[in-house]
Amino acid sequence: MRRASQPTTTRPTNRRIVRKDVTRPPYGMPTLFDLDLPERPEGTYLTSVYQLERVAPTVEGLHDAVNHRYVRQHDFMVDERMVAGSPALLVHGTVPRSRADWCDVVASMTGETIDLGYSSGGAALLVAVDDHVYTLAYGTVGRHMVDLDLANSGFGIGFAVRSLAPDEIKQVRRRVFGTTGRVDRNMVPGGQHIRMYGIDKWGEIVGQVCGRTYNPNLTVCRSTARATPVEGSDTLRIHLGVEPASLLADLREINRVCKQEPPFADLEFITQIRPVPARDPRLSKVEEQLDGLLAAPHPAEVGLAVPGRVLGEIERIQSYKLRVPKSGLPPARVPELTLADVLAQTEGVPDGERWASLCTGRVTLYADVPGAEEIGSTAASRWITAQLAHGESQFLLHEGGWYEIGDQHRKFLRDEIEQILTRPASISLPAWTVDLADEARYNEHAAKVSGLTLLDRRLLRTDQHHRGIEACDLLGPDDELIHVKRASGSSAISHLFAQGAVSVDALRYDADARTALAEIVERQSPGRVIDPNFRPRKVIYAIALGSGKPLTVDSLFTFAQVALYGAMKSLRNEGVEVEVVGIPSA
Repeated sequence: MRRASQPTTTRPTNRRIVRKDVTRPPYGMPTLFDLDLPERPEGTYLTSVYQLERVAPTVEGLHDAVNHRYVRQHDFMVDERMVAGSPALLVHGTVPRSRADWCDVVASMTGETIDLGYSSGGAALLVAVDDHVYTLAYGTVGRHMVDLDLANSGFGIGFAVRSLAPDEIKQVRRRVFGTTGRVDRNMVPGGQHIRMYGIDKWGEIVGQVCGRTYNPNLTVCRSTARATPVEGSDTLRIHLGVEPASLLADLREINRVCKQEPPFADLEFITQIRPVPARDPRLSKVEEQLDGLLAAPHPAEVGLAVPGRVLGEIERIQSYKLRVPKSGLPPARVPELTLADVLAQTEGVPDGERWASLCTGRVTLYADVPGAEEIGSTAASRWITAQLAHGESQFLLHEGGWYEIGDQHRKFLRDEIEQILTRPASISLPAWTVDLADEARYNEHAAKVSGLTLLDRRLLRTDQHHRGIEACDLLGPDDELIHVKRASGSSAISHLFAQGAVSVDALRYDADARTALAEIVERQSPGRVIDPNFRPRKVIYAIALGSGKPLTVDSLFTFAQVALYGAMKSLRNEGVEVEVVGIPSA
C-alpha cells in the first residue's frame, strides 16, 4: 500500500464564520448561473461531497461503505491510502462502451455505418475525518462507487441554510409534499431573496438550494478573497482544497458550520421537513410502533387520506376493493373506503406483519358500484397516514413515505389552520340532528331552512368531466360554493377539500361547466340567474365531525390539516376566498 505524504495540517480556529449580515468583500455579479467560477480558483477543485452515516471512521468502515457489487461488476481498483494522516480509500476506474447506442440511429438516417465507443471514468475518495466519513465523488461514475443509502440526506442542505445569503439565492428545487411526480426547479441567474420563490413552507420540500457564501476559513474564499458558489442538496457541491491539509481543513470547517452555526432565519423552514431515507435505522422502530397501532380499534395516531395520484379521479370513484395479503379474508368491497375498513382487513394478519401486508396489499378503484369498470389501483399503504413520536423526533407517514418534521413546522401548520377555523362565519347552517341520517337528507333540510339552492348530486357534465362533477352541495346567496361533509376521519375531509378544488377549476376554465351550472340552478331555483361569466369567488367547507366534537385545530387529524392547508393555498392562488364552518351536532 502506497501512502500519501503527510503535510502538516492546521485546523481552523473555532470561530464564527463571516456571514453576509456581518461583512463580505465585493464580488462581480455573474451574468449566468453556473456553480463554477470563471476560472478554477488556485489550489481548489469543484467537488461533490457526501457525508456518510453509520460508517465507522476506520479503514474497515470505509470498505463497508463501498458499493461492492458495482465495483466488482466493473473491476474497479480499491486502494487504501492516507490523506494528511487520516485513513482514506480510493476507488477508481472506467466503464468502457464498445459502441455508442446512437450509432444505429445515425446509420439509419444516413446509411453510413458508424462504430464509435467511449469510456466513462470516475473516482471516489472516502476519507475519515475525526468522527465522520466523507466521500468525494469525481467523474460521471464516481458517486456510484459508494453505497449512497448511507449518505446523510440533510448534509448539503444543512450547510447551505447556514451559509448562503438568503437574498442571493440563485436556484431552488422543490417537491410538493406527498405527491409522486411534481418537482419544480426555479432559477434566477442574478439571485433573489428566498421569499421571492413563493415556496409553500408546509406543502413543499426543498431538495436543493444554490447561492454564494463567503467563509474565510475555506480554502477557496482565502484564495479568491470573494464569495464562492455552493449547491446544497443530499450532497454538497463546493470548491475544496486539493492539498491534503487544506482538504481536511475544509471538511472540518464544513462540519463545524453544520454543527455550530444556526440556520439563517429566512432559510430555517427548509430544515423543518425532510424525507427520511429508507435505510434510516430509526424506521424499523417507528414501523414496529405503527404495526402495533394497526391492531388497535381506533388508533388516534393513524388516519386515512386520499393519495395525491388518486385526487384527479376522485369524482369518478363509486366503489373500492381492498385486498390485504395474509389476512385470511376475501377482498372487501365498499362504496366508501374508511380507516375502519382497512383495520378490519388487517385483523387476521400476524403481529409484526400488518404494515408489510398493507405495503403489498392493493386498493382497486371502480367507476361503478358493482366493480365492473376498473379505474386503477394503488398500494394500500399509500392511503395510510400517521404521526408518530420516536425519541425527540416526530415522524409523518404520507403516501408510503416517511418524513421528519420539526417543531417550528408543526407550529406553522397549526397557526395557519387555527386562523382559518376561528374566522367568523359568513353563513349559519342548522344542526345535524340524529333524524337526518345521511348527507342527502341534511342538505335538503339545510337548503329549506337557510334558503340555499340545493345542488347535491346534481352533476355538471362537460367534455372534460363527461361522467359529471358536483359544483357544490349548496349554493349560497352570494353564489358561494358550499361543500358539506359529516366525517369521522381525515380521509372523508381530504376528499371534501379535493372536491372544492376540482369544482373551482372546472367553473373557472370551462365554459360548458358554467353553462351547465346555470341550467341546474334555474331548475332548482326558478328565477335565479347565474351569469355566463360567473367565476367562483368563495368556497365554504361545512363540516360536522362524527364524534360530535366542535371543529377545532385539535379535533382535526394532522393530515386533514395538511389537506385543508393545501386546498386553501391552491384556491387562494386562484383568487378564491376559503372559509370553514363547523356544523353543530344535536
